[in-house]
Amino acid sequence: MNKIICKKQFSEKVFSFDIEAPLIAKSRKAGNFVIIRVDNNSERMPLTIADSNIENGTIKLVVQKVGLSSTKLCNLNEGDSIADVVGPLGNPTHIENFGTVICAGGGVGVAPMLPIIRALKKAGNRVLSVLAGRNRDLIIMEDEVRASSDETIIMTDDGSYGEKGVVTVGIEKLIKQENIDKVFAIGPPIMMKFCCMLTQKYNISTDVSLNTIMVDGTGMCGACRLTIGGKTKFVCIDGPEFDGALVDWDEMFKRMGTFKNAEKEEMEHYAEHLSSTNESVCEPCKTNNDIHNDVTESIESLTDRNSNWRLELRKGMKPKERTSIERVMMPELDAEYRAKTRLEEVNIGLTKEMAVLESHRCLDCAKPSCVEGCPVSINIPSFIKNIERENFLGAAKVLKSTSALPAVCGRVCPQEKQCESKCVHLKMGEKAVAIGYLERFAADYERESGMATVPEMDPLNGIKVAVVGSGPSGLSFAGDMAKMGFDVYVFEALHEIGGVLKYGIPEFRLPNKIVDVEIENLKKMGVHFQTDCIIGKTISVKDLEDKNFKGIFVGSGAGLPNFMDIPGENALNIMSSNEYLTRINLMDAANPRTDTPINIGKHVIVVGGGNTAMDSCRTAKRLGADVTLVYRRSEAEMPARLEEVKHAKEEGINFLTLHNPKEYIADENGAVKAATLDVMKLGEPDQSGRCRPETTGQTITLECDQVIVAVGVSPNPLVPKSIEGLELGRKNTIVVDDNMKSSRNNIYAGGDIVRGGATVILAMGDGRRAAANMAKELKG
Repeated sequence: MNKIICKKQFSEKVFSFDIEAPLIAKSRKAGNFVIIRVDNNSERMPLTIADSNIENGTIKLVVQKVGLSSTKLCNLNEGDSIADVVGPLGNPTHIENFGTVICAGGGVGVAPMLPIIRALKKAGNRVLSVLAGRNRDLIIMEDEVRASSDETIIMTDDGSYGEKGVVTVGIEKLIKQENIDKVFAIGPPIMMKFCCMLTQKYNISTDVSLNTIMVDGTGMCGACRLTIGGKTKFVCIDGPEFDGALVDWDEMFKRMGTFKNAEKEEMEHYAEHLSSTNESVCEPCKTNNDIHNDVTESIESLTDRNSNWRLELRKGMKPKERTSIERVMMPELDAEYRAKTRLEEVNIGLTKEMAVLESHRCLDCAKPSCVEGCPVSINIPSFIKNIERENFLGAAKVLKSTSALPAVCGRVCPQEKQCESKCVHLKMGEKAVAIGYLERFAADYERESGMATVPEMDPLNGIKVAVVGSGPSGLSFAGDMAKMGFDVYVFEALHEIGGVLKYGIPEFRLPNKIVDVEIENLKKMGVHFQTDCIIGKTISVKDLEDKNFKGIFVGSGAGLPNFMDIPGENALNIMSSNEYLTRINLMDAANPRTDTPINIGKHVIVVGGGNTAMDSCRTAKRLGADVTLVYRRSEAEMPARLEEVKHAKEEGINFLTLHNPKEYIADENGAVKAATLDVMKLGEPDQSGRCRPETTGQTITLECDQVIVAVGVSPNPLVPKSIEGLELGRKNTIVVDDNMKSSRNNIYAGGDIVRGGATVILAMGDGRRAAANMAKELKG
């Protein structure tokens, strides 16, 4: 896939590529674009689709060598393959019979204009085209444009071809020639701005196509946000085409230069970017397993509370002796050291001896309330008791019988608010059993032993089900459905599997290799994964139904970042936590040998008080910044895990609570240089039960050169709005019943796309519940 079938050179720096992408070729429309990644080290780069050939399964892209990624692409040849092509993205051009239209294309802007010209002509318009370039060599696709235009004017700055002059000269000539009902302009931003200034004089509506900085292209990061008509819009999902009269062009020019210095530096080290990074492969270390470490034991025996081995354990130590054992402390990297290393995990993990000792604290309750607090209903006493008898592989087997991601959950789930909060030790005034630590230990032990097994599986039933999104809810759903014999296909929009586990959570909290092992386990269970595929764009729900998928689970998450809508928020170097963490975590932007740019702040403000805010400020600290966390309530109201707050403080993060951004101040280049903060006080409790923050009327100003906004996310409307007949709730959440079933009979949903924002474990619980109910329905 993604093979270059044909390459042509228009000029010294302009090339066209016909690329194998049959699904995109079939579904694209005029105005759509794709995101490509040239190789495993490359950034994600938006390119508008110039043409497609459904019969050959190809799309045409026209590319100009400008920066690192475009240069790498232009240096590829026929027969080479591109790592990733995802699309079609963006909203297609609004096409109707306007009457007489002008289509103005400048330089490579002619390529995306061509499908629009064809569509307008097909709709019955009189099409007048203006092609412009600095010289003759930069006039491209002239014959194709003439073939679908009623009249074509060529303009060159130096007069080497056609008429001498800029594009607006040609447009004005046509305006004076006859009545014009509509103008479309695509090209460099400065060209589009002047086209709009001209047409506004004649009161002619003009649509422009904006090619902005992007990371994901699906609305997840907010990097492409611009002020349109006084409101912030995301180009990738609200555009890419807008009424040019509404565009804040000065803001766009500045934002397009966000990474100008970083990109210049990358080009100076171009040769280094051609070599791939040396990714270390984590080989499982073979553990000496003792006689009790029996992975062949049945799940029934491992979980039977009345089995002989379990009875012997309870008799072996009195409850009073168990409760007298001190709760284990998680070994951690030294705070000063870890604050300088981005890829080493902070929590080191329990030793075998520590895990066994902690397991003795579990009283093996007859009615374990800890299980009631677990959203995925893990048999907690059974896996802990297996650790106590040192059958660590058996403990992992118990975990995997209900949880698709035990090593992940052991690291990132808020056990203190769930299973551990129900532990009977708390009623006795003691600390809860360290369930999360023990879950991590068992999962890690199995992985490192080299003896990992898949859960017990039902016979295949031949029924295909689809999963939209590979985050926690989707993976949990996929694992349970596979165990029940279904043929499961997971479709992921990004180029890696894992969703928020990969792009949102830093390696120092959840290493990628841990997530990869969990995904590999699902593959061994027969789950199929397809990346670079957007349901609702690349393929539709109807396409899935036509391919005999009997059930669909939507777990597309809540990837739309929230902003505060305050003055100055679109200044350079103010970004969402989604964008910041995606650049660092998924795209490895802090690695000098990868292509994705990142501006490293020296004085960074992180706004928010949740786990994502903690992840952002701790990441910025590791990149060398002096970091201040700004939160509008007091520390007691912070939704972040206590462990994350503790780690952040130990690593030197400055906490500025009871403050909230009111306005951002930019320098002469449009980059943030300070934040004006409201001083807050706590009022009466709100619906969440936390005290409502109120302004005091006082403000302070804090200097900064980077701001990361981590004030929550909303469900991304891209998937739910593409499904006909789907009932949506507040902020485009999918409405489901108690069985996680939507208003569409065969479609279930869970996780953040239903909840609007939740934890990994709650999303997994939704996936499990949806799987159980869908399986029951499909099996009849």
